[in-house]
Amino acid sequence: MPGQRTPAEPPEPQLAFAAELRELRRRTFKKPTEETLARKMGCGRSTVSAILNGRRFPNWEHTVAFVEACGEEPSRWQNRWLRAARQIEEASKGLRSPLPQPPLIGGPETPGDALLAAHWYRDNREFYEAAAAGVRQARSEIRVTYTRRYPPTQYTTRASAEYFRAILDWAGEDSDDERSVRRIIGIPEHNGLPDRDMFSWARQHHEDSEHILNYEANVLRWTAAADGLNMALIDDSVVFLAFSGGPRQRLNGFSVEDPTFMTYFAAYFDQLWASLQSLGTYLSEADGNRLDIPV
Repeated sequence: MPGQRTPAEPPEPQLAFAAELRELRRRTFKKPTEETLARKMGCGRSTVSAILNGRRFPNWEHTVAFVEACGEEPSRWQNRWLRAARQIEEASKGLRSPLPQPPLIGGPETPGDALLAAHWYRDNREFYEAAAAGVRQARSEIRVTYTRRYPPTQYTTRASAEYFRAILDWAGEDSDDERSVRRIIGIPEHNGLPDRDMFSWARQHHEDSEHILNYEANVLRWTAAADGLNMALIDDSVVFLAFSGGPRQRLNGFSVEDPTFMTYFAAYFDQLWASLQSLGTYLSEADGNRLDIPV
């Protein structure tokens, strides 16, 4: 039962819920101490420790207080808590939970019913404003891609300009924290030659950012006549995915805050990153080969 101590070997759903609470606490900007959590929850520190270690399943009131102390909306956790409580009850009876597996990502018609909560952005402004806010709240690492048919300074909007500026500002900010920004830039190529506008922007971008010690960029040579799927991975828990194409300013997407969801995209990003040239090397080789960039 919620709030009660359980046997020496806690059931898997209880351990999984504890892991989610630990991750929530870890990614909180100002990580609350166990003492702070105990005060918010109206319990002892030993109870907080037992909950975080999976030895005790919290009741709903404790869960609400914990989630609020970490700056998140409790309503987003209600279905997770209910699901875990039911699965723990079934496990105590030696039964498998008959509950159907929920969909991984709920669309706009199923808010709050999904295992993973997605935030949906209808247009360019909504997406970039949310992504910029995520960048400003980052703690240690940002990984981003930009693979489109034209540079971010062309046909730009105020929201997208602020997003790109926020990334460089965050990387260059004087901070005691260790910070890292890695960006993969997709430069379109036609008949083996880079697109003039993207190449020009990449050169200027290198000049603007090469003095920022915490910022790196690699180049992906892009031959498809379409935009790529672009993403922003903030720390190890938030994924922004952007979809663009058609009209030049058309862009929408969604974000998901979940460490497991993040691992798939982080692994893909790191694999791609390792196979690419740095922006500086790419530009140097282009200059050395004296490429005739098309007009």
